[in-house]
Amino acid sequence: MFAVLLATLALAAGFGGGLLGASMRSGGQTTEPAAPPAEAPLDLAARTRAAVDRVLPNIVLIVSETPTGESLGSGVVVSQTGNIATAAHVIKGATKIEVVLANGDRRPARLVGDDSPFSDVAVLSVAPQGLRQVAFGASSALRPGDFVLAVGADRGLYGAGGAATMGIVSATNRILPRSGVNLEDLIQIDAAINSGDSGGALVNLNGEFVGMITSVIRDEGPERAVVFGVGFAQSSDSLRPVVAELIRSGRYPRPRIGIERPDEQHLEISPDLAAQRRLPVPNGALIVAPAPNSPTVRAGIQVNDIVIGVNGAKIDFDFPMVNLLKRLPRGARVDLAVLRAGRTITIAVQPDDQ
Repeated sequence: MFAVLLATLALAAGFGGGLLGASMRSGGQTTEPAAPPAEAPLDLAARTRAAVDRVLPNIVLIVSETPTGESLGSGVVVSQTGNIATAAHVIKGATKIEVVLANGDRRPARLVGDDSPFSDVAVLSVAPQGLRQVAFGASSALRPGDFVLAVGADRGLYGAGGAATMGIVSATNRILPRSGVNLEDLIQIDAAINSGDSGGALVNLNGEFVGMITSVIRDEGPERAVVFGVGFAQSSDSLRPVVAELIRSGRYPRPRIGIERPDEQHLEISPDLAAQRRLPVPNGALIVAPAPNSPTVRAGIQVNDIVIGVNGAKIDFDFPMVNLLKRLPRGARVDLAVLRAGRTITIAVQPDDQ
């Protein structure tokens, strides 16, 4: 015990000597290091409650009726005039859409426009009475380690009023492959994403809308209502101009040429699909159902053509056709490299209206 005490005293003396040496000034005078300024303790629980209270009135439940049944999702009130932003996949194929407000009021909704397949963003319109507009925040200010809240409206599980989960920002500017398109500028979070949260809000501790929940990588079966995994949200900085233009005109300028929709107008070729169908290339876009009288049809695109390049850029897993089209400037001509009957040809396409 005595040896331990001596060692402890020696260690303390070593630290003390280091501090003393660091504080020496000319003339042999010493100055004690200044104490750090006192900071008020961070009441994380209080900030979290305030953020949730601020955003919950802006969250709505979206009920979509499709030919195959009913699906639930979430939405965010983005204007006092009755506009609601949601994930485009929430209302895909819907024949009827209704929203349920935080107070239980149920209203019919109209689709204003969507930006699919280029991004997972859509805008609805409902009667504006009693709606509260969300406060947008800057997603560019987020850093890994920041606390965030995922707020959705899954009333089937939690009852009226929605639900919130908490986590941190794992990474920003993520890319996630999904159904023939790479979703870009995503925020990765570790907060649990509940079933029905898609289209809901990612919120900072100020209660500001910094992202829209769009995807989750599940570590449990899809039948589970609550899933602990990796979640992704479309950043507010990237979705805000899309939402504004959809509200203004119902469209966001993109090169819509009639073959851009994965699984509907084209199939993304993978090595597995190439082997299954005995295709001559491992990557590309196999044309299956171009839109009638679309720019590509008028330009000469045919069913079973394989698009392998866009404006000189090669299509592959990292750069699907949709993402290459998304990069093009407004009004630009699209030169498609097309593989047909063993020959590569170039087909120039001029979009009608972007």
